[in-house]
Amino acid sequence: MKSILFFITAYFFIIQPATSQQGIVRYGHIESLGKGGPVGLDFNAFLLFDKNQTYYVTAKDSLENSSNLEGQKLEKKNNSENKEVYLGKHTLAKGKQVYFDRKKDSLWWNVKYGSIIYGKEDRPAINWKLQNDTKKIGNIICKKATAEFRGRNYTVWYTEKIPLPYGPWKFQGLPGLVLEAYDTNKELYIYFKSINYPLDKKQPVPKIINPNGNDDWVSIPEYKKLLEKFVDKGKTKALLLSKKLGDGINVKAGEMDELCLEIF
Repeated sequence: MKSILFFITAYFFIIQPATSQQGIVRYGHIESLGKGGPVGLDFNAFLLFDKNQTYYVTAKDSLENSSNLEGQKLEKKNNSENKEVYLGKHTLAKGKQVYFDRKKDSLWWNVKYGSIIYGKEDRPAINWKLQNDTKKIGNIICKKATAEFRGRNYTVWYTEKIPLPYGPWKFQGLPGLVLEAYDTNKELYIYFKSINYPLDKKQPVPKIINPNGNDDWVSIPEYKKLLEKFVDKGKTKALLLSKKLGDGINVKAGEMDELCLEIF
């Protein structure tokens, strides 16, 4: 089922003519849960879209330079007051993906916690509050909106120059395209790099790669249960690692809540 869905999505994006007015926005994407600021690894990301659907991907092998990520790890470790331990690989062959079908008003996505998990949900109803503030991002005038979403308070900047209700990750439902998004402490921070809209005929269109596996898509409640099991297992490993490496290693434990559900 997953392979079929993403094959259809890839087929649609690849064969559509220029008149469909596809666009692509490139972002930087930083996740730093519990660190009080945008101090996590800085990944490349992009949002491919047309009037019917969007595809967002980050932490993808082909978007990153491995030596650049290794350099980031060393710099952040050396500059931090507390020791940071970066273990293993931080990107995926297919990346972390979110696909939005506007007609079905639904999202499909994948994340990795031990193994790759594939989820499906109706588009989350985010109660956006439109603000009067404006600012320029690049050469584009953007407007501000705020909302609480699954335990975090977010600010986004969107442009009505592209009146499509899209954004990176799961940010949807505004009267324009989102170019920047972050929570209160910027522990999730998605920032604008460039945009090509309508998509230049000379601009190569990224292909959406089919995810592997035939398991059913999980719902949000099922996903939460999987995370709870993962967290319990991770606590044990983290405590053992702390004892092995000595003092100065931060091991945070806590109940699974809405904060961890989306950015973990």
